[in-house]
Amino acid sequence: MERNTINERLSMVAPCGIDCGICELHLCKDDQNLYNYLLQLGIPKEKLPCPGCRAIEGNCPVKPTVCDTWTCVRENELEFCSACTDFPCNRLQPCADRADVLPHNLKVFNLCLINQIGLKAFTERSGEIKMKYYKGKIVVGNGPQL
Repeated sequence: MERNTINERLSMVAPCGIDCGICELHLCKDDQNLYNYLLQLGIPKEKLPCPGCRAIEGNCPVKPTVCDTWTCVRENELEFCSACTDFPCNRLQPCADRADVLPHNLKVFNLCLINQIGLKAFTERSGEIKMKYYKGKIVVGNGPQL
């Protein structure tokens, strides 16, 4: 992978730990069926495909306003929430509401993993992490298994 391509890929990880590079709102750039499906869900055409949270300064297509987490990270001049002295804060608290369709419960795990293995290694594993979250089955004591 070229250096610019690597930097572009790494910049697709949002400050909250969500990997925008594997988000359907971004991936629809290469998948017309996915693009059409997202339009049917009500995502505005002008917001697709999404170039990632950092590129649009927290103005996520699924939010009516700029993301509060983005604003907080920017005001505190941080790259990731995990660099904050208040980490983890209430914005990152997991919630069961819509956990089956939204990746919000992955944030703290992702941020901790980024701290542990680095951003590049995280992006190499984020697809598997997302797959285990949505498709995995919990094995008590062992975490999600595919």
